[in-house]
Amino acid sequence: MNPFPDRRMSPAPRRRRGAIVTAGIVAATVAAVVAAAPSRSARAGDGARARAQISAARRALAAGARVRAETLLVDALREAPRPQRAEAAFLLAGIVRDGRRAEGLYRRCIEADPGGPWARRARLEIARIAYATGRYGSARAALAAADACAASESACLLEGLAALEDGDDEAARRTLGRVRPGRERIWAELALAELEARAGDARSACRRYEALARAHVSPTAMFRWGECLENAGRSRDARSVYRDIVEEFAGTPEAVRARAKLEPAGAAASGPGRAPAARPVNAEPVGRLERGFTIQFGAFGDRGNAIRLAARLRRVQPGIRIDTELVRYREVHRVRYGYFTTREDAERKAREIAARIDEPWTIMPIGTTP
Repeated sequence: MNPFPDRRMSPAPRRRRGAIVTAGIVAATVAAVVAAAPSRSARAGDGARARAQISAARRALAAGARVRAETLLVDALREAPRPQRAEAAFLLAGIVRDGRRAEGLYRRCIEADPGGPWARRARLEIARIAYATGRYGSARAALAAADACAASESACLLEGLAALEDGDDEAARRTLGRVRPGRERIWAELALAELEARAGDARSACRRYEALARAHVSPTAMFRWGECLENAGRSRDARSVYRDIVEEFAGTPEAVRARAKLEPAGAAASGPGRAPAARPVNAEPVGRLERGFTIQFGAFGDRGNAIRLAARLRRVQPGIRIDTELVRYREVHRVRYGYFTTREDAERKAREIAARIDEPWTIMPIGTTP
């Protein structure tokens, strides 16, 4: 019997059912949080492990252990959270030897962290690969899309050079003119001089070469200035410039060409049919460069990369050098060792060095620049 006839019996059971439902929701929420906790912990562990792998890879690179570094970076790329994944992809792209694989890794770097610092650097590297493989339009598009010229002198120079190679002289002048003073400005001035010479304005081109030559910052500019002096009938002044190149930039292709300008016509140190004198295999590139062969361990557009590789190699092989030359308006730094009379001698020494150095090598002819 209901002692309160004005109230119903049903509300109490309904409240109990509601309490049961609410408790179930709370329990489910707690369970989800508890289940998620190990996942977050695992992600934190992956991040710490990836950072450790990347640090170990950097140390391996510094020690010259490229294969070890590559293995560590591949593992980090597989397990790392996005920011570390971008860094691992970028570093791995810098040491792989296949251009397509490197470009793919740079793209993975961008996908992993599109707005991050590694992605910005990766876009520039993709443009460099496109430029190096003759895809000048692609290089320009990549740089323009990222507005890279506004943030990087190297990017600005590259965009101008790509426009130059693409036949867009007006865009090349405009972009190269934006390069601010510094090392890149030297190469921008050289490219602008080449543009003027190509347009038939030899006087303006020679003025640019002269300004650079007087600063003694570029053997290419000095050699071009020497040619300007020759064309103007100032042979004595030209020879003085060529002597400066030989003395200040020994080991460069311009020094070889300048030396040829200074020699009497038809002169040859070794004479017809005679092989050049053998040079010690660990000699540094001083004095006259003989025809023959050298061992090359790498070629870089970035001098810093060449210096780092040379430093690692010198720890186990004295006599490593860096030869620098201008290739298609770009400075290329080649890490090399020794001078050899025959290819067989060079290969024999290369195999001996390879037993101690974890770096690929190739045999290159030297002293053949006209």
